[in-house]
Amino acid sequence: NGLSDPEDPTQVGWGGYHVHGLSPDSVTYAWTNWQEPEHSISDAYEKRFYPDEFNDFAARMQWAAEGKGNTNPVVVVNGNKSVKPLEMTCLNKGKGYAAKLDASETYDAEGDALTYLWWVQPEAGSYQGEWELSTTDASVATLTAPEDAKGKTLHVICEVRDNGAFTLVGYKRVILTFE
Repeated sequence: NGLSDPEDPTQVGWGGYHVHGLSPDSVTYAWTNWQEPEHSISDAYEKRFYPDEFNDFAARMQWAAEGKGNTNPVVVVNGNKSVKPLEMTCLNKGKGYAAKLDASETYDAEGDALTYLWWVQPEAGSYQGEWELSTTDASVATLTAPEDAKGKTLHVICEVRDNGAFTLVGYKRVILTFE
């Protein structure tokens, strides 16, 4: 659905958040979230995403029963339509970094009205400093970060909801690398 790359469990998805570490058996290593703080982080994301998962399931059941129904919005950021994360390099312009994120080409097959939410997943990136989004609820946002972001990454999520039956959501992950 564009929220995460299934090959990278550190990118939060509907299945939660994971790190590679010691398993509960204290012998093997695997992708896990049973210890703190990963357990609490994963639990919070799972609770946040549960309504979206349920609506997605309900819409699929409607399709199975009726052969038609609502579909998820297709999130397009900076012209990129792929469900894979969009990777962008941000260059320092002498006063820090800025990245324009444009989701205005996002669409919904049924023509439903769309709402936007931009947010950052701090656990996935390596930059833990200050950053600012110009807006969190419009189709276009600008992210700025100071010079101390150099050499680090930040994961920005564009979450788009329609107002159709079951209120479905689509995502686009943008991985910003500050150089």
